[in-house]
Amino acid sequence: MIVKVCGVRTAEVADAAVDAGADWIGLMLVRTSPRWVDDAAATDVVRAVGNRADLIGVFVEPSAAECDEAASRYHLAAVQVHGRFDPSLVTGCAVPVIPVFNVADGPAASTIDWPPDTLLMLDGMPERGALPGGTGRRVPLEWAAHVARHREIVLAGGLGPDDVAGVISAVRPAGVDASSRLESRPGEKDSALVRRFVVAARAAGAKLGSHPR
Repeated sequence: MIVKVCGVRTAEVADAAVDAGADWIGLMLVRTSPRWVDDAAATDVVRAVGNRADLIGVFVEPSAAECDEAASRYHLAAVQVHGRFDPSLVTGCAVPVIPVFNVADGPAASTIDWPPDTLLMLDGMPERGALPGGTGRRVPLEWAAHVARHREIVLAGGLGPDDVAGVISAVRPAGVDASSRLESRPGEKDSALVRRFVVAARAAGAKLGSHPR
């Protein structure tokens, strides 16, 4: 079970997440997001994480060059890509690309047009005009479970410490990702909530006999 904490902006929160057992730490590299990290903050997070977890760069509609530059600068293990982009990006970057789908209905969730060996992320549909990530909106569990029966997914969208165990049990995803519900205000993670989320997700994954990728 992959456990990811996204939108990490400080070394303190990164340390809390990794100490609790997080596998992935997400760096938001979109300037218009309240969770954006500038170079100095991103570098602090990278140093805090060290080699204890993987760093994932989060983008909206980037070029391959942008992904590769960030991957090199911040030692990213992968990039997570939101919005519309050419499928060639998935094979055109120096690190693995995780496409994110904002699911609006059941049929859309069931007909995701990507190779079956590509790890996908499912997220809730944002409000009109909002950024596509960190929506805090839940993907209906029956839709997510249907997709997870056919391919590996990381499930995002409104997950928090109190409900992640039930979501993992119902969907059986390859991983879970949380951001907005681990915050005291937009962009400011609460270390206690981060720890509770990671511990709960780790325990629920262990009950399923899952292991990190």
